Amino acid sequence: MAQRGFTLLEMLVVILLIGIAAGLLGLGVRQGLQVAKERRVVAQMVEALRATRASAIVSGQAAHTQFDLQGRTFQAPGRASQQWPAQVQVTLHSAEQAGAAVVFYPDGSSTGGNLLLANGSRRWRIDIGWLTGSVQSKALP
Repeated sequence: MAQRGFTLLEMLVVILLIGIAAGLLGLGVRQGLQVAKERRVVAQMVEALRATRASAIVSGQAAHTQFDLQGRTFQAPGRASQQWPAQVQVTLHSAEQAGAAVVFYPDGSSTGGNLLLANGSRRWRIDIGWLTGSVQSKALP
């Protein structure tokens, strides 16, 4: 009478398949967390820029959102400095006289420009309207 069961080879194949599936799941989760972190940075930058515009309108004085591209930080007036992850590359295109900042004026206008954020193939763009001071972000293909 033959006994029914699994051979050692069958068990090893199942363990190997479970290991591969766990590895792929872990990679997907890690990438998902990285994308979420990048989206959070974009949202924080947009929020800082919008808060700076509101501050300029309310106070009646020009207000700046400062960017330190080497130190990977940005700061809105009256708020703590925030840092973005090292793997995210940020490029600021703004009026030359503003330096590494975006300036908002009491009438709601700004120096305008945009921020480009990139990490590998993922890219985002934050546009700042010079006439209206509107701040909008979008993912780039």
